[in-house]
Amino acid sequence: MEIHPPEKPIHTVKDFLLQLLTITVGILIALSLEGAIEWSHHRSLVSEAKENLRQEILDNKREIGKFLAGAPDLRKNEEGAIQFIEDLRAHRAKGHHKLDFSCYFALLSGTSWGTAQAAGAVAYMPYRDVQSYAGIYDKQRKFDALQDRLGETIVAAVPSEDPDNSSPRALGEWKQHVQTSLTYLHNVEGLARSLRDEYDGALR
Repeated sequence: MEIHPPEKPIHTVKDFLLQLLTITVGILIALSLEGAIEWSHHRSLVSEAKENLRQEILDNKREIGKFLAGAPDLRKNEEGAIQFIEDLRAHRAKGHHKLDFSCYFALLSGTSWGTAQAAGAVAYMPYRDVQSYAGIYDKQRKFDALQDRLGETIVAAVPSEDPDNSSPRALGEWKQHVQTSLTYLHNVEGLARSLRDEYDGALR
């Protein structure tokens, strides 16, 4: 914004006040236009960020849905493994027993939230929206950490030797690993349902 000196010399108080008024009005108009442009930019930034967040949350919700759809099979297979261990320890196991601990792990993204923060869009969002998004992505990080731990317990639950030739002590340790995995599975499922509900709230 540039301010130019008056073109004609000022001879009277009236001329001075007129020039002052002209300059003041010009400054106010310039500032208003500048503010309007900046407001429009901020509004566009927030709108784009919210649309990206909506799509990311929708994708994450689908991932959570896939995990929850596959979790019952893992729970059933691990419970079956515990029963198999009990049968081995009681010498009741007969025939071949298939051990399947496969599970779908949700791949959740937080890129749009990180981008919204880095671009400064979060600073222009309503506080309630920021609080909601922050809560969702914080819970999402906790889910990722707990899901990773579940994966570790599943790996530990896979027997390292032939179950038919395992000692009672080895069978006991194996059972403990499977039970630990079941506990983590229960916790991850609970967090997944809670996260899904928060996704639904954000999408509404």
